[in-house]
Amino acid sequence: MALNRMQNAKGAAMQLLSESYTSRDQVSIIPFRGDAADVLLPPSRSIAMARKRLERLPCGGGSPLAHGLSMAVRVGLNAEKSGDVGRVMIVAITDGRANISLKRSTDPDSSATDAPKPSTQDLKDEILEIAGKIYKAGMSLLVIDTENKFVSTGFAKEIARVAQVISSATKEALAAFKSS
Repeated sequence: MALNRMQNAKGAAMQLLSESYTSRDQVSIIPFRGDAADVLLPPSRSIAMARKRLERLPCGGGSPLAHGLSMAVRVGLNAEKSGDVGRVMIVAITDGRANISLKRSTDPDSSATDAPKPSTQDLKDEILEIAGKIYKAGMSLLVIDTENKFVSTGFAKEIARVAQVISSATKEALAAFKSS
């Protein structure tokens, strides 16, 4: 079931990549899985390279959503400083179900077995704080919710609300995601 949602998410991302090519946008890919996020593709106009990396993107394991969002902010701020970017939009493809804290992602010692695990509420608060920072930094956030609607928590929508999302994705991209 989760693999099917991941394939649907990749399909939506491919559609967004096609649209970014026509407007000559730069794209960066930052997957978050396991214990941390990683910059798979730094900001680039090479849509072919982005497609290849997205196709090979593995899934499974933990969901360090806070680390993924904070890394996206860092990459966006660096791109803005370079002067080669007009506006930064972060596209988060997520079910909103984080289970890895930012501390665990950034501090290898915090994953020790005796370290207390953060509560679900602590993880949510951490992510909402980062979403607020995205808004304050003047960046846009598009959240593509991949959550199974039968057991929905609605947290992906909450992330979008806090970041005061301004969606520039076209209806075709979102329709492609919904129909796949």
